[in-house]
Amino acid sequence: MSIVINTNMPALIAQNALTRATWSLNTSMERLTTGNRINSAADDPAGYYYASGLSNQLRGNSVAYQNVSTGANMITLAEGDLSAINDQLERIKDLATQYANDTITDEERTAIKAEAQQRVDEINRIVEDSEFNKVKLLDGSRDGMRLQIGAGSDAATNAININGVFLDASTGQDGIKLFGDKFADLDEAFADAESASEFIDVVQASADIVTERIATAGVYQARLESISDNLLTKNENLSAAYSSVMETDISAETANYVRNQILQQTASSLLIQANQSSGVIALNLIGSLA
Repeated sequence: MSIVINTNMPALIAQNALTRATWSLNTSMERLTTGNRINSAADDPAGYYYASGLSNQLRGNSVAYQNVSTGANMITLAEGDLSAINDQLERIKDLATQYANDTITDEERTAIKAEAQQRVDEINRIVEDSEFNKVKLLDGSRDGMRLQIGAGSDAATNAININGVFLDASTGQDGIKLFGDKFADLDEAFADAESASEFIDVVQASADIVTERIATAGVYQARLESISDNLLTKNENLSAAYSSVMETDISAETANYVRNQILQQTASSLLIQANQSSGVIALNLIGSLA
């Protein structure tokens, strides 16, 4: 091999090796300190693109899970109010049954009718008070509710409509029809024992309407629970996939770090030797001419 002064090839080779080892060492340090295998798109363009898609799905599913949880809470509130209304109807039915009995006194009839009126008023108060996040639930202002349960725009797979729960639950004809077609108001229903007897079945019909809505709420609750479980499972799997692409394998990267550190130290030492050896040989040869 020729001995030259201007171009020190061993030194250049050692210098390139030192540069590569330093780059690799810096990369290993960055991955170990951040915990991410991909810290910029340059690290792995394809992996970065894939992980970004997974991240978008994760965020979308998380928001959808919140929507489902909120929807379930809203249905639970409506169901509780409907159950309270049902309790009032059961008591009104008991009062009608009691009123239809001729063994009671006029004073008792007056007290029964007064309590029944309070129960009717309470039903209407519950309807007006039934509200979730400033949204009226039982006043008839809406027929149903739309829940976004997915991150996509396709309604068939990313949304459901809650119907049959959020309907008018007031005592009027647009609601649960407490007085049916036979009576105009409580005075007619409790006009005498015979009318009170007929009112029993009318109240039961209203209670059946409310019970059906409560059952419908339960069906939707069960479905939303299933959707929640599905979203959680999806997020678990997506998180595992995202982690496998983006996050650092600490054991493997630690081994890379140690290897690159040794290579850097070795290349540094050899670079010093390469710079010194060529110069020393050249000077010795030149000195022999003197």
